[in-house]
Amino acid sequence: MFESIKSLRPHFHSLREVQNNVSLDIRVPLNWKYEDIAKPYRTITLKVQDKNDKFNLISFISQATQEGYDVVFACADEIFKFNKEEEEKQKLFHKKVKELQELFKTESLDRLKEINLTENYGQEITTGIELVGQGDEEGPEGSGDTETEDD
Repeated sequence: MFESIKSLRPHFHSLREVQNNVSLDIRVPLNWKYEDIAKPYRTITLKVQDKNDKFNLISFISQATQEGYDVVFACADEIFKFNKEEEEKQKLFHKKVKELQELFKTESLDRLKEINLTENYGQEITTGIELVGQGDEEGPEGSGDTETEDD
């Protein structure tokens, strides 16, 4: 139980049993998504207990059984993982926007037109230094033997 609660810090608020139900209460930032993530957890009822200008206090309510405890913690964990990943994506997005701003300050219009961020899921930018040759040239001469893998 301790490890489950620890994984929710600093958002953990309380864990209660009320009338044969378990209620896991967590504080989440206002911009965090949770309702759609919790929908597949059919045995959980969500209740917003309190809202202020920074946080929502949400109760995840299920039956006070081992399965009920497991499901409220699993749902909360999934919400945390999803939203933390979204936060990291936003940080990365802002970092990449700054990198693009620098490129737009220093590169010519023709070079900027060559940039394609959507090919291969953003992995290929056609400007910049080529790290790997295009395969037009032959490799260095060798013995012609193929290498074998050592066991």
